[in-house]
Amino acid sequence: MKNILIITLALICLCNCSEMNELHQPYLDRGETIYPAKPDSLISFSGQNRVKLQWYVYSDLSIKKARIFWNDKADSLDVPITVNQGVRDTIGAVVENLKEGGYVFEVFNLDTYGNKSIPVVRSGKSLGGIYQSSLNNRRILSYKTTTNNITFTMSSSDPADYVYSEFKYFDNNNLVREAKLDLDNLETIKIPLDDIDISKNIQFRSVYQPFDNAIDLFYTEFAEFVIQ
Repeated sequence: MKNILIITLALICLCNCSEMNELHQPYLDRGETIYPAKPDSLISFSGQNRVKLQWYVYSDLSIKKARIFWNDKADSLDVPITVNQGVRDTIGAVVENLKEGGYVFEVFNLDTYGNKSIPVVRSGKSLGGIYQSSLNNRRILSYKTTTNNITFTMSSSDPADYVYSEFKYFDNNNLVREAKLDLDNLETIKIPLDDIDISKNIQFRSVYQPFDNAIDLFYTEFAEFVIQ
């Protein structure tokens, strides 16, 4: 009786093992799956109705493209990738046509077989009309004419995102010239008198960069200044 019980248990165990092998065999036949490396050091850059994403890939030759999701995965963008052996490759992609506002981006790398890396998440901000409407044109407070030059003095309001001001004027041959404030001197601009026709008005506007790493500059409308 004892021997019959042992034989019965052995048959049950053998049957269960066989069923277990049948369940796992398709996965075992595929071999070990090695997933591609995830995007490294993902960062974002704000732009005008767009956001740039950038990350690194280290010598993982299996990676063939990246996929970016946003808007709760309602929108996506595929980015082809060519990886070089022994090199830290910089990968970049610009997500265009974004409404102004904040976004959450999910990025992962894919190999030839469609295997996905661990996703990496990064927030980013797109700027547009709301930010543009907050920008003010720095004013010309005064000007002074000397023997050789005319010097314009600007208002001293310097918000953190102000970069410089641009100027358009006519030279003595009635051609339009352009100039901008020296970044080392944002208060005054000096134009040689033999380069400007002071009988004509000049135009000027201010230039802004919302963040240090923003990929786009924003410009106010040109204003006109009368030289009397």
